[in-house]
Amino acid sequence: MSPLLDAIDTDHQKRLEALEAYDILDTPPEPEFDDIVLVASIVCKAPSALVSLVEIGRQWFKARIGFDASETPIGQSICANAISSPNILVIPDLTQDARTATNPVVTDDPHLRFYAGAPLITPDGTIIGTLCVIDTTARHQGLDEPQGKALEALARQVILLLEARRVSRRKDELFKRQKSIASSIRTSASKTLAAQEAGRIGTFEVDIATSSVKGSAEFCRIFSMTPADSYPASAFEDMVLPEDRGLQSDDASRNDGNAEPDVEYRISTADRGVRWIARHATFEHDANGRPVRMLGTVQDITAQKRSVARTEALLALGDRLRDLDDIESMALVASDLMAKALDATRAGFGIVDSASETVLMQPEWRAPGIKSLAGVHPFRSYGTFIEDLKQGLPVVIADVTADPRTADNADALLAIGIRVLVNLPIFDHGKFSLVVFVHHDHPYEWSEEELSFIRSFGNRIQSALARLQAEADQTLLNNEIGHRLKNTFAMVQAIASQTLRPVTERDHVLNFEKRLQALSTAHDALLEQNWTGADVAALVASSIETLGMAERFSVSGPAFTFGPRSSLSLSLLLHELATNAVKYGSLSSQTGRVSIDWSIEDEGDQARFHFRWQEEGGPPTSEPIRKGFGSRLINMGLTGTGDVVASYRHSGFMVEMTAFLSQLQQAK
Repeated sequence: MSPLLDAIDTDHQKRLEALEAYDILDTPPEPEFDDIVLVASIVCKAPSALVSLVEIGRQWFKARIGFDASETPIGQSICANAISSPNILVIPDLTQDARTATNPVVTDDPHLRFYAGAPLITPDGTIIGTLCVIDTTARHQGLDEPQGKALEALARQVILLLEARRVSRRKDELFKRQKSIASSIRTSASKTLAAQEAGRIGTFEVDIATSSVKGSAEFCRIFSMTPADSYPASAFEDMVLPEDRGLQSDDASRNDGNAEPDVEYRISTADRGVRWIARHATFEHDANGRPVRMLGTVQDITAQKRSVARTEALLALGDRLRDLDDIESMALVASDLMAKALDATRAGFGIVDSASETVLMQPEWRAPGIKSLAGVHPFRSYGTFIEDLKQGLPVVIADVTADPRTADNADALLAIGIRVLVNLPIFDHGKFSLVVFVHHDHPYEWSEEELSFIRSFGNRIQSALARLQAEADQTLLNNEIGHRLKNTFAMVQAIASQTLRPVTERDHVLNFEKRLQALSTAHDALLEQNWTGADVAALVASSIETLGMAERFSVSGPAFTFGPRSSLSLSLLLHELATNAVKYGSLSSQTGRVSIDWSIEDEGDQARFHFRWQEEGGPPTSEPIRKGFGSRLINMGLTGTGDVVASYRHSGFMVEMTAFLSQLQQAK
């Protein structure tokens, strides 16, 4: 777009914004504007005068005399030609001017012939329309100088009226709003405090000069203080936890008015422990601008903060447990997340021996200065709550000195930093197997949501322990299966050796034994993956290793896992190919080499696995006339489908095999 068009679009946008700000379009007639067009008509001795405002698609007349229409389409607007310049526009004969000669108001009724328009220019220089005079008779002399100056002066008066109208309307709106606010304040003042109290919002006022605080009843309740006329501000500031000191206001930040208006911090109360406070405040200043009072509200947001912390802890637990493989690390990670979400001084897990009524405490999270309880502990050394745990009941003791289950053992509990005690039993197949514990050395108010949160942690740890046990059992089983398979293969090999001893063609016997060995190697690879499959590269590497010629192989291909059946098939294929290469192919020569590569082609259901074995540097090859078991096995391909292309070239034997991925990854 050209710079000229950019400027036109910008002016057009500014004009529309100015008209919107004046809120003048389509308003009823007003005497002040009507008087201006009357004076313009008389001064310029013109039968018609208009206050014309140019909008989108039309020009609208705020005031008019001697002209019937209240607006005209923009295509019939002569004023549209006058808004591009800050100077008055005079057209003596509209029929002779190229800009207006074909305008319908010139060629048709009312057959206008003369036009003079002074632009309406806002204080910021935007032209929004014109004050114009029109005549049905051409005036070749135009306007004389006094008439032109008068028209421009009257145009400025139009703008002054619009500005005054906007300011007046704004004042009216503000006045109405102030009246409404004042009325609302007067009618609801008595209700506001009650509503705040009901909503658990406390209000306060700090006299900065005396550093004294007046607080509502809810304010005092939040800080666990008895309602009084006033308190020194330090009484509340001293309750802030050391880690959050500096977030609250103090004498210095109140005196200079720099205290943060919105803050969140923690306090320690005597009867309710640690609480989260959200404080909002503002300053009241004297005539010299100095802060004299700090006014605000406080709210106990402990429940919200703990809810968020619990959610974050549960989300983090799964991620952090996933890669751990020992119970102590799992217990410590889970304890850390659980304790911090509950402001605990100690938290952890214990493996229960229900018969001996003992618990093996795992390494736990604990606050600085709190002693570890890791090790074996008899339940009854700390009270009688073991009976509740055996029945699957949660044990929540708000004060160990007052609860009958722990009162007799309170000194022992207090000595290890336990005033508040929560134990949750976790059962596995009806057996009490795990206990989750959370301790506080200060008062703490428990909710049902928090108990559910602890139980969730316990269940997840129980599941993690079950996973570890299952993995250990699976490893043991795999090892046992592997051991027995090796014994079985050895026995089959021994039986075959004895049975085939009379056979004179020892090559067949040797081939049979090596094929058994190839199967044994494939079974080892499958056992490493719990019989879910085997990696192609691992199978290739195992086959090459048995030859002792790894330096003469080039191997490449992406990571890919075959299913158990395909893994055994590939191992046998690799054995036959390697055996043939050693006997007749490239590996029978000192300089021969073998290249093995594979790739995955296409996607989705059509994805195929492509395998290639290529020999070079050996003797010339030719297709065998008589095909034995090995040749038939190779021609069957990867999955017995026969999708095989074998090439007996002068440079060496090459075979390519393809199969669908879905076939290769099948478990059976």
